[in-house]
Amino acid sequence: MNESPPLFAKAEFRKRYNTLKSKLKDLSLSIIFSRADLTYYSGIGMDGVLILADELHHYVRRNLPLAEMESELPVSEMASFRLFKTIAKNLKIESIGLELDIVPYKTIKYIENAFGNPEIKDISPALRQIRSVKSEEEIKLMEKACKQTDESFEYIQDKIKPGVTELDLSAEIDHFLRRQGHPGFVQIRNFQHNYTTNGYVMAGESTITLNSMFGPVSGQGLSKMHKNGPSRRKIRDHDAVLIDTTGVWEGYTADETRTFFVGNVDPNLEEAYEVAKQVQNHVKKNLVESKNPKDLYFELNELVTELGYFESFMGPKNDKVAFIGHGVGLELDEFPIITSGYDTPLVSGQLVAMEPKFIFPALKSGVGIEDTWVVGKNQARRLTQFPW
Repeated sequence: MNESPPLFAKAEFRKRYNTLKSKLKDLSLSIIFSRADLTYYSGIGMDGVLILADELHHYVRRNLPLAEMESELPVSEMASFRLFKTIAKNLKIESIGLELDIVPYKTIKYIENAFGNPEIKDISPALRQIRSVKSEEEIKLMEKACKQTDESFEYIQDKIKPGVTELDLSAEIDHFLRRQGHPGFVQIRNFQHNYTTNGYVMAGESTITLNSMFGPVSGQGLSKMHKNGPSRRKIRDHDAVLIDTTGVWEGYTADETRTFFVGNVDPNLEEAYEVAKQVQNHVKKNLVESKNPKDLYFELNELVTELGYFESFMGPKNDKVAFIGHGVGLELDEFPIITSGYDTPLVSGQLVAMEPKFIFPALKSGVGIEDTWVVGKNQARRLTQFPW
C-alpha cells in the first residue's frame, strides 16, 4: 500500500480546522458525514464521520491502515453507529450539530437517542460557507478541472455533425474526460437530483425538454427513471447544440457550457447567444468581493430585459429557474448562489459557475454559455477558457 502525497500543506489543513472550530464553538459536539467535508478536513474521502468535540477526530468504516497513512487527523475505526453510544458514555452533550440537509432522519433519531435527546442544530450552512472560499492551492486544482472541460470542447467540436446522436457526442465527451483523469462522477448535494452524464448534449426539442429542477436545461434522457441528459436524437442541419460539461480534478469540479451552431440558425438564437456574452462581460466586472449576490441577480435580469430576451432567460416564460449562478468546488452545487434569496456578500476566492441560458419553445431550441469564475477584489477571473 503506497501513501500518496497530501494535496495541501499541513498549515492549510490547520487553518481549515481552526475556522471550523470557531464556527461551531457554541455546540457541544458536531458530527460531519458529507463526503466533501470528510475530504476537506481530513484529506481523504473515506466512508465514516468526523466528530468535533474538544478536537476533530476522523472515524472510518474500514481500512484503518490506509486512513492512518492518508488522513491529516487522528483516526480510529468505526465498526458501526454504536460508536455514538460509546462516545456518549463519557460526555455530557447538550447540543449536537448535524448536516440536516443530507443526514437521513433514521440516523438523526439514532444519534438523538444515543446522546440522550440533545438539541439538534443544522451545521450545513456553516460548513458550506467555509468551503465556498478557496485557497490558492484549491484554485490550482480547479484550473486543472477547467482545462479538462476546455479540451473536451476542443475535442468534440469537429464531431458535431448531422446524423450523429446526442448520446454519441456525450459518450465521446465522457470517454475523453476519463482519459484526462476525470473520475467519472460529480459530487452533488442537491436532494433527489439525478446526474446522468459528464457531457449533457442537447439539441432541438431536447433543449426545451425541462425534466429537472437543477437547471434551465435538462435534456430528454434515455429512460423513464432518469429523464435528463442526452437522448438518441440525431443532430440536424440548422441545430443549435448546447453542451454542458463538468470537469473534475482531485474532487474539485469545473462547470462549462458552450453552444455550437450546425450551419445557419434562427437569428433569435444568434442574438440570444450575443446576449449571453454580454451577461458574462457584466459578470467579469461585477462578480467581486462585497457584492451582494441578490443585487447581481437583479442586475443581470434587468440587463437581459433591456436587451429584449428576458422571456426566454433561464427557462421559458412560465418555467424559469430562480438562479443564474452557483458555487462550485468539491461539490457541483456549492455556495454562493446568484439568486434573489441569497444575500451573503461575495468573498474573494469563491468560485462561481455563471450560466446565462435562453430557452425558445416556439423555435424548439436554446443557447447558453456557462463559465467558472473566481471572485476577485476588483473583477472576476474566468477559469474556463474555451472561446465563446
